[in-house]
Amino acid sequence: MNFQDIAIQPPARSEISAKGDAFAAAFERLTGNPPYRWQQRLYELFVAHNLPTAIDLPTGLGKTSVMAIWLIARQANPALPRRLVYVVDRRVVVDQATTEAERLKEKSAAPLVISTLRGQHADNRLWLEDPSRTAIIVGTIDMIGSRLLFEGYGVSVRMRPYHAGLLGADTLVVLDEAHLCPPFQALVGSIAS
Repeated sequence: MNFQDIAIQPPARSEISAKGDAFAAAFERLTGNPPYRWQQRLYELFVAHNLPTAIDLPTGLGKTSVMAIWLIARQANPALPRRLVYVVDRRVVVDQATTEAERLKEKSAAPLVISTLRGQHADNRLWLEDPSRTAIIVGTIDMIGSRLLFEGYGVSVRMRPYHAGLLGADTLVVLDEAHLCPPFQALVGSIAS
Protein backbone atom coordinates (compact mmCIF):
# COMPACT_ATOMS: atom_id res chain seq x y z
CA MET A 1 0.00 0.00 0.00
CA ASN A 2 1.39 3.39 -0.94
CA PHE A 3 1.20 6.30 1.48
CA GLN A 4 -0.51 8.41 -1.18
CA ASP A 5 -3.37 5.87 -1.31
CA ILE A 6 -4.19 6.05 2.39
CA ALA A 7 -7.46 7.81 3.02
CA ILE A 8 -7.73 9.79 6.21
CA GLN A 9 -10.94 10.96 7.81
CA PRO A 10 -10.73 14.74 7.59
CA PRO A 11 -10.88 16.41 11.02
CA ALA A 12 -13.03 19.46 11.69
CA ARG A 13 -11.66 22.72 10.23
CA SER A 14 -10.83 24.20 13.67
CA GLU A 15 -8.95 21.02 14.61
CA ILE A 16 -6.86 21.19 11.43
CA SER A 17 -5.51 24.65 12.14
CA ALA A 18 -4.92 24.09 15.86
CA LYS A 19 -3.37 20.63 15.52
CA GLY A 20 -1.56 21.55 12.31
CA ASP A 21 -0.07 24.69 13.80
CA ALA A 22 1.06 22.83 16.94
CA PHE A 23 2.63 20.06 14.88
CA ALA A 24 4.29 22.51 12.49
CA ALA A 25 5.79 24.45 15.41
CA ALA A 26 7.05 21.30 17.14
CA PHE A 27 8.41 19.88 13.87
CA GLU A 28 10.24 23.09 13.01
CA ARG A 29 11.69 23.31 16.54
CA LEU A 30 13.05 19.75 16.27
CA THR A 31 14.22 19.75 12.66
CA GLY A 32 14.77 23.39 11.78
CA ASN A 33 12.42 23.05 8.79
CA PRO A 34 8.70 23.50 8.24
CA PRO A 35 6.90 20.21 7.50
CA TYR A 36 5.94 19.01 4.05
CA ARG A 37 2.32 18.05 3.50
CA TRP A 38 3.15 14.31 3.65
CA GLN A 39 4.79 14.85 7.06
CA GLN A 40 1.66 16.57 8.39
CA ARG A 41 -0.50 13.71 7.05
CA LEU A 42 1.77 11.08 8.59
CA TYR A 43 1.59 12.86 11.94
CA GLU A 44 -2.22 12.82 11.75
CA LEU A 45 -2.16 9.09 11.01
CA PHE A 46 0.21 8.43 13.92
CA VAL A 47 -1.97 10.41 16.33
CA ALA A 48 -5.00 8.43 15.14
CA HIS A 49 -2.93 5.24 15.65
CA ASN A 50 -3.46 4.38 11.98
CA LEU A 51 0.05 3.24 11.10
CA PRO A 52 0.64 2.93 7.35
CA THR A 53 2.35 -0.21 6.08
CA ALA A 54 4.39 1.77 3.56
CA ILE A 55 5.45 5.33 2.88
CA ASP A 56 6.33 5.59 -0.79
CA LEU A 57 8.45 8.71 -1.29
CA PRO A 58 11.25 9.63 -3.65
CA THR A 59 14.75 10.19 -2.32
CA GLY A 60 15.39 13.63 -0.90
CA LEU A 61 12.00 14.33 0.68
CA GLY A 62 13.16 13.87 4.26
CA LYS A 63 12.27 10.27 5.10
CA THR A 64 14.47 10.35 8.21
CA SER A 65 12.03 12.94 9.55
CA VAL A 66 9.77 9.98 10.33
CA MET A 67 11.74 9.86 13.59
CA ALA A 68 10.72 13.43 14.49
CA ILE A 69 7.12 12.87 13.39
CA TRP A 70 6.89 9.72 15.52
CA LEU A 71 8.42 11.51 18.53
CA ILE A 72 5.96 14.42 18.30
CA ALA A 73 3.01 12.08 17.71
CA ARG A 74 4.04 9.89 20.64
CA GLN A 75 3.62 12.86 22.96
CA ALA A 76 0.06 13.30 21.64
CA ASN A 77 -0.67 9.56 21.56
CA PRO A 78 1.31 7.54 24.14
CA ALA A 79 -0.27 4.35 22.74
CA LEU A 80 2.12 4.55 19.76
CA PRO A 81 4.98 2.05 19.90
CA ARG A 82 7.62 3.20 22.38
CA ARG A 83 10.53 2.12 20.19
CA LEU A 84 11.24 3.22 16.65
CA VAL A 85 13.70 1.00 14.80
CA TYR A 86 15.12 2.76 11.75
CA VAL A 87 16.69 0.19 9.42
CA VAL A 88 18.93 0.99 6.46
CA ASP A 89 21.06 -1.11 4.16
CA ARG A 90 24.26 0.96 4.26
CA ARG A 91 26.47 1.84 7.20
CA VAL A 92 27.03 5.43 6.10
CA VAL A 93 23.27 6.01 6.14
CA VAL A 94 23.10 4.42 9.60
CA ASP A 95 25.60 7.00 10.80
CA GLN A 96 23.63 9.84 9.18
CA ALA A 97 20.36 8.61 10.72
CA THR A 98 22.05 8.28 14.12
CA THR A 99 23.26 11.87 13.86
CA GLU A 100 19.69 12.95 13.10
CA ALA A 101 18.34 10.96 16.07
CA GLU A 102 20.95 12.53 18.37
CA ARG A 103 19.86 16.01 17.18
CA LEU A 104 16.27 15.14 18.02
CA LYS A 105 17.31 14.01 21.47
CA GLU A 106 19.15 17.29 22.09
CA LYS A 107 16.20 19.42 20.98
CA SER A 108 13.40 17.37 22.53
CA ALA A 109 12.08 17.79 26.05
CA ALA A 110 11.00 14.14 26.03
CA PRO A 111 13.41 11.61 27.53
CA LEU A 112 14.79 9.60 24.64
CA VAL A 113 17.33 6.81 24.29
CA ILE A 114 19.40 6.52 21.09
CA SER A 115 21.28 3.37 20.15
CA THR A 116 23.06 2.30 16.97
CA LEU A 117 23.46 -1.29 15.80
CA ARG A 118 25.89 -1.71 12.95
CA GLY A 119 29.08 -3.67 12.34
CA GLN A 120 32.25 -2.20 13.88
CA HIS A 121 30.18 0.19 16.00
CA ALA A 122 29.76 -0.55 19.67
CA ASP A 123 26.14 -0.72 20.78
CA ASN A 124 25.71 1.48 23.85
CA ARG A 125 22.93 -0.94 24.95
CA LEU A 126 20.85 1.90 26.40
CA TRP A 127 17.81 0.54 24.56
CA LEU A 128 18.11 -2.67 26.61
CA GLU A 129 18.39 -1.09 30.07
CA ASP A 130 14.77 -0.06 30.53
CA PRO A 131 12.15 -1.42 28.11
CA SER A 132 9.67 1.26 29.23
CA ARG A 133 11.80 4.13 27.89
CA THR A 134 11.15 5.79 24.55
CA ALA A 135 13.96 4.81 22.18
CA ILE A 136 15.20 5.20 18.64
CA ILE A 137 17.34 2.30 17.49
CA VAL A 138 19.16 2.78 14.20
CA GLY A 139 20.74 -0.23 12.56
CA THR A 140 21.70 -2.14 9.48
CA ILE A 141 19.56 -4.90 8.04
CA ASP A 142 21.92 -7.63 9.24
CA MET A 143 22.15 -6.32 12.81
CA ILE A 144 18.40 -5.79 13.24
CA GLY A 145 17.36 -8.83 11.21
CA SER A 146 19.64 -11.24 13.04
CA ARG A 147 18.30 -10.05 16.40
CA LEU A 148 14.69 -10.40 15.25
CA LEU A 149 15.54 -13.99 14.30
CA PHE A 150 16.93 -14.79 17.78
CA GLU A 151 20.55 -14.54 16.68
CA GLY A 152 22.65 -11.39 16.73
CA TYR A 153 26.30 -10.68 16.17
CA GLY A 154 28.02 -10.61 19.54
CA VAL A 155 24.80 -11.35 21.44
CA SER A 156 24.97 -14.14 24.01
CA VAL A 157 22.58 -17.07 23.72
CA ARG A 158 20.75 -15.95 26.87
CA MET A 159 20.28 -12.37 25.64
CA ARG A 160 18.99 -13.29 22.16
CA PRO A 161 15.33 -13.68 23.24
CA TYR A 162 15.53 -10.34 25.06
CA HIS A 163 16.83 -8.56 21.95
CA ALA A 164 14.22 -10.24 19.74
CA GLY A 165 11.44 -9.38 22.17
CA LEU A 166 12.35 -5.72 22.48
CA LEU A 167 12.78 -5.29 18.73
CA GLY A 168 9.63 -7.24 17.91
CA ALA A 169 7.15 -5.84 20.43
CA ASP A 170 5.92 -2.30 21.03
CA THR A 171 8.12 -1.25 18.11
CA LEU A 172 7.60 0.67 14.89
CA VAL A 173 10.03 -0.63 12.26
CA VAL A 174 10.89 1.83 9.50
CA LEU A 175 12.80 0.32 6.59
CA ASP A 176 14.45 3.05 4.55
CA GLU A 177 14.89 2.35 0.83
CA ALA A 178 12.80 -0.82 1.08
CA HIS A 179 13.06 -1.39 -2.67
CA LEU A 180 16.75 -2.21 -2.16
CA CYS A 181 16.07 -5.05 0.28
CA PRO A 182 12.84 -6.94 -0.50
CA PRO A 183 13.87 -10.05 1.51
CA PHE A 184 14.13 -8.01 4.72
CA GLN A 185 10.85 -6.27 3.94
CA ALA A 186 9.21 -9.69 3.52
CA LEU A 187 10.78 -10.86 6.80
CA VAL A 188 9.38 -7.89 8.73
CA GLY A 189 5.98 -8.47 7.12
CA SER A 190 6.05 -12.12 8.17
CA ILE A 191 7.05 -11.25 11.72
CA ALA A 192 4.30 -8.62 11.95
CA SER A 193 1.61 -11.02 10.79
